[in-house]
Amino acid sequence: MNENNTKIHPNTPPKLVKLLRKCGSFHKAAEETRVNVWFIHKLVTQGKEPTDHTPKGREIRRRMFLPRYKRRNRARKPQTKEQKAIRQMVKETRSTLP
Repeated sequence: MNENNTKIHPNTPPKLVKLLRKCGSFHKAAEETRVNVWFIHKLVTQGKEPTDHTPKGREIRRRMFLPRYKRRNRARKPQTKEQKAIRQMVKETRSTLP
């Protein structure tokens, strides 16, 4: 890819890695995707993705083969006493079976 053989961060999408290898440099890949070089460099070297809070950021993410919105982990609902008791019974039943 580059002259200095930059290590590619695992967060980099495979399509972007393929494009970088085809183009040979960050600058050529940036021209190809119509994105600022800074965004590509940050993603490939450090794994930092562009923001998804603004329309421009979502467009940049799309051009870099990332989903428009980052995945957000949902908080688990607190379990009721009945649910905890049922889980405990299931666990005990499964442990007794061969």
